Amino acid sequence: MSHSPYSATNTRKNIVAFLVGKVPTALLTAGILGLSARTLSATEFGRYVLVMAMLEITMGMSSFGLDWILLRYAPVFRSHGDRRLLTRLLSAVALARVAVLASIGGLLFAFTQTLLAYGWSLPVDLFWPFFTLLLVEGGMRIFRDNALEALALQARLQIVLIAKNLIIVAGLLYLARSGLGDARHLIYTEVLAALLSLCLAFASVALAIRALVPVAAAWTAPTWRKMVHTALMNYASNLVEYLYSPSFLILLVAKVQQPAAIAGLGFVLRLTDIIRNHLPSMLLFSVVRARMIGVYAGNGDYAELKRWAQFLYKASVIMLMPVAGVALVYGDTVLSLVSSGRYASYQWVFAALIFWLALRLHRSILGVVYNAIELMHIWAQASLISLMVLPLIFFCGYQQLGIWFVVVALFGNEIIVNLITVVRMRQRGYAWPVAEMWVLKMIAALAAACLCAFALHATALLAAAGGVVLLGAVYLLMVFVLRVMDDGDRQLINRSVGRQLFRLAA
Repeated sequence: MSHSPYSATNTRKNIVAFLVGKVPTALLTAGILGLSARTLSATEFGRYVLVMAMLEITMGMSSFGLDWILLRYAPVFRSHGDRRLLTRLLSAVALARVAVLASIGGLLFAFTQTLLAYGWSLPVDLFWPFFTLLLVEGGMRIFRDNALEALALQARLQIVLIAKNLIIVAGLLYLARSGLGDARHLIYTEVLAALLSLCLAFASVALAIRALVPVAAAWTAPTWRKMVHTALMNYASNLVEYLYSPSFLILLVAKVQQPAAIAGLGFVLRLTDIIRNHLPSMLLFSVVRARMIGVYAGNGDYAELKRWAQFLYKASVIMLMPVAGVALVYGDTVLSLVSSGRYASYQWVFAALIFWLALRLHRSILGVVYNAIELMHIWAQASLISLMVLPLIFFCGYQQLGIWFVVVALFGNEIIVNLITVVRMRQRGYAWPVAEMWVLKMIAALAAACLCAFALHATALLAAAGGVVLLGAVYLLMVFVLRVMDDGDRQLINRSVGRQLFRLAA
């Protein structure tokens, strides 16, 4: 194993492995969503959405920042080849995670009974499948999503992801053929997939630790006190973030909405999440994130950290905007095709959530920068301030907004956190330009593309497909003509691939 796991060469290898693995992962994930919507009735799919929402919010609110201990400090231990400390770190985090989840699960059962007494319609008959999945999924994510990413082992991470998705697809096909298409059996399918993935991820991490080669250079390991402080600061901000998460907001809306409405909202939110996770630049985020932290920990070069962070954000938004255009012009057609005609009426919610992703992506990338420069107390403060918006929206427009309550709350949270954190960074001397000009150019490119696609008045599926191609072509042409990607961005691309793909101005 290389003594420089976060070097540019190794990062390029991880990027290749990541992209190769993400192609089947993207297809399998989309297939799982489509099969789930077809196999389960609207009521059962709504029950499944609620259980998965409870799973995500429970895992998020009970994390206590343990995931960020691995993401922030495992690269340090791996860089120095310290098997003993890395093993202790992983073992402590994994055991603490499972113990916390077991305790929280018991408390949640009692809390669920209280919610039922106040009128929430929750699927309490699915508690034990939910509890089993909570423990297995929590352990699996520690090794797959946190440890393998932090150790820059993307090839192994992708293998685990593909294996899990294949198991779920196989399970869904079996449920469809056997007539067992309900929420309970689908959750048990998730349990089986998570359990086998946990075994595979654990073996991958164990082999990686065994192959570590100690580095002779002297170094001082971070103390547990420092690591716990980092964890708690991240947890404080993430706790608020999970109160604004789609999973928690779905649980709030479930009090006044029918399961069929929750099913549609959950379907659109899941589709939005798939789009976010498979944007070309965000595909690289989990690879580059470990390198950004690892390199900054070594050289302390904030200018370099900022260049990479802002490049990632610009590339993400540039790739996101044509998707937003498709959602605006052909959103009903896309939703009808993916959901077999069930959720086409959610087009405008879908389009609004795509635009929300632009703010969410900025927050995700900025969070890495805050962790690298160790200003997580400011991040936590901004998150706590944003929390005041949620009760205001809840009490003033909860029932009137309906499912749009989720969209309004998501936008309110992102705007406040992004604004406060950027202002506080500048006050601390860390420059973070907003770069309004390239944003305006990108919006102009999107507007031109949408107008061209809308002018076709395409309603049939084949004509709509042609409209999507036209929209994408016009958008890319306008991005090129308006030079949304400047010379600095092109230079970073050349450095990343190790080749002169773009010629720079003299």
